[in-house]
Amino acid sequence: MSEANITIETRLDSPDLSAEHRLQPILAAALKDNSLLPASENAKAYWSAAHFHLDKVAIFNDASADEQQEILLRCSESLLAEAYYIEKCGMYFAPKMCLLSESTEEKMLYSLFAADEARHFKQIAAFVSAQAVVDFLHNPFIQLLDDVLRHGKKTTLTYIIQVLLEGWGIRHYHALAGNTQDAKLKETLTTILKDEARHHGSGLILFNDQRLTANQLAEIVEPLRQFFHMVQVGPQAIVAHIEQVKGHLSKSQRMAIFTELDAEAETEKILTLLKSLIKTAAYADDILNRLASADSLRAFTAAECAAIM
Repeated sequence: MSEANITIETRLDSPDLSAEHRLQPILAAALKDNSLLPASENAKAYWSAAHFHLDKVAIFNDASADEQQEILLRCSESLLAEAYYIEKCGMYFAPKMCLLSESTEEKMLYSLFAADEARHFKQIAAFVSAQAVVDFLHNPFIQLLDDVLRHGKKTTLTYIIQVLLEGWGIRHYHALAGNTQDAKLKETLTTILKDEARHHGSGLILFNDQRLTANQLAEIVEPLRQFFHMVQVGPQAIVAHIEQVKGHLSKSQRMAIFTELDAEAETEKILTLLKSLIKTAAYADDILNRLASADSLRAFTAAECAAIM
């Protein structure tokens, strides 16, 4: 029997209702969180240069104070815009999984997850500017996530979203919470972490109960390969933000920045984490062997990273 599937339209660019809309007080009451902040109108740098390893980069250290602040602002906004879309995607993931689930308990679980994601989305939206959200819509990672959500089958969604990405998200949000200079954002990210742990844990249980076909494994590995490539190429966004502020960078300048960012070693850490998450779930050897065959498990050198831009 073929695996059931539903194709959905995520509409990640869906507009927000005005603050005066009559639905807003009902939504606020449903969220049951009086501490939620209104959406941010102004951009702010929430992390220091050290969080992005920019303190090791010569061109950043030689930049003016205004240029440094602008680079930090762009880096911070990218992190928050990414989180914004991840949580928005979560609001589409949960109802799709609810419809695809066979047991009553799974349907209950994903109905509860949908509420979690709606709350997370509202919380993150309070810290990111509207312009940053618009600018990040066509980010390759968000576009990949959007494609998986629209077309992915239940098994693929369980693995990609819950086992891998929410597992990675626990570590990612923990680092963001630990390093942010804003107490309210730290509190928000710490709260979200507790829910992400439940989402990840349930995904492991549900995925490990499955018996997969070769086709199902292939459907999982292809988006994994694309995601791993985005990791392999290093901190491209950080270098791009430097270039946006400082002007065109030569290939040798880009290579120097990737070297100063210790891109290869830092990327290797992320890949090691991702591989460890794969090893916690079923079919680990098969999935890792397929990724290795696609040359997806090694970090790119600084020269390789610079050549991609």
